[in-house]
Amino acid sequence: MFRKLTSQIAVLAASAALLTGVMTAGSASASTTAPYIGNGYTNNTHAVWCVQHMINYAIDRGRYWGVAKVAEDGVWGPKTRQAVVGVQNGTGGSLNPDGIVGPKTGDMLMFEGDPYYSGRSAGDGYCHTYLPTSY
Repeated sequence: MFRKLTSQIAVLAASAALLTGVMTAGSASASTTAPYIGNGYTNNTHAVWCVQHMINYAIDRGRYWGVAKVAEDGVWGPKTRQAVVGVQNGTGGSLNPDGIVGPKTGDMLMFEGDPYYSGRSAGDGYCHTYLPTSY
């Protein structure tokens, strides 16, 4: 009896956690009007920091082998561009490796990057206003 009750409680807790995750994941949205980030664009320091942080977060979690982490200094330069190209190449051809963060690359960074800064967790979603996305 005790095991059955414990199992039922565990299932309820897991269901509640899943439902909470689904509800909060849908509440954060990024900016469909944020400007592109890259060479030839007027790059906002906050936007560049978000790109750098999201890439480093994904690298720390085992994504994008062979892509070097970049300084999170908010400065767009050759190393940040190279990291963006590396991430774009690491998607198996779904992204054009042009080194520009547009909506498709922004979507990927928001998905693969730090959930606190993307707003996918209980965080503030700081980067959702700076990264261009399709949603």
